Amino acid sequence: MTVDNGTTIDGRVLSGTRHLIHRPPSRAHYGLDVPSLGEENFTLVGATPVAHPLFNDGPAHFHDMQIATETMGEIGAFVGQRYYGVPEDRPGLFYRFTLNLTDLAAWRSEGPGAGPVPMATRIRARPANVVAEVPRGLDFHIEVSLDDRPCATGSAGLVFLMPRLYRRHVEHSRQALRAAPELDDAPDGPLRPAGAREVGRYAGENVVVSEPADASRGRISTWLLGAGVSPVFAGEDGRLSGLHGLEALRQASLLSAGRAHGLDARRSTLGGLQVHFRGQAEHGVPLRCVAVAGPLAQGVDGRPAVPVTLTLTQRRRAVAEARTSVVQDY
Repeated sequence: MTVDNGTTIDGRVLSGTRHLIHRPPSRAHYGLDVPSLGEENFTLVGATPVAHPLFNDGPAHFHDMQIATETMGEIGAFVGQRYYGVPEDRPGLFYRFTLNLTDLAAWRSEGPGAGPVPMATRIRARPANVVAEVPRGLDFHIEVSLDDRPCATGSAGLVFLMPRLYRRHVEHSRQALRAAPELDDAPDGPLRPAGAREVGRYAGENVVVSEPADASRGRISTWLLGAGVSPVFAGEDGRLSGLHGLEALRQASLLSAGRAHGLDARRSTLGGLQVHFRGQAEHGVPLRCVAVAGPLAQGVDGRPAVPVTLTLTQRRRAVAEARTSVVQDY
């Protein structure tokens, strides 16, 4: 039995207009319409976008891998509330995300004027830390296909916070930032955006990292840009949006690999991404991103590949830690 939940979630149109299809374990269970206590499977079907302000900005040598990462941001909390009985007043926060491209050729695009490509994401959800038959979190496994070609696998962890605990968590983070002025970490002067083509974009408003303030031996230190960037990066309640943070990690990875080993961002993508979010980022407080490029190597298919280790900090407090692999096409 397949149930189509429509093209919107909480009034928001999904990127590229897609349908979330629930594949329940049994017809009887779904007929009861009761919260699940076990594994649930879904498929998100649709097509790659053709006019998205971010995902379709750039040389379009590859489809943007952010299409897949944004998928989980769009449906994660909805799955918990709709199928596992999580109260709507409990915000869902992702604390880890992994995505690995398994077929790089399938991610190639035919260029900026190319039409949409069928895209399907199979999603397996499992409850975590169940209390009184309501999960405090969800673990996800995803498998992505483009034009019926399996091309990526990934996983994600989502935690649902009690409203009071969430407010206390946010306030504690703000107090910690205010209470330690000696840990202040800010740019020495006005920030200048990195070159758009060096980070795989064309539109200046989609550049979210600054020109590196320090660069030596494969290490760059840059800052996240908050002013003058596209509205697509706007977060809620003054928080850094997941899209903004992941795009900064992507751009810093390309910038680091290009500066250290000469990889061409126009023909490069992230072949892999592992990120752990360690804390909340406050709006209006500078965020530093340090990226360290490892040695140039060859992937299993002979393409140039560079591992990059990244850290996002705010007043020297870790906000996110990530490892990526930048891969350049032939």
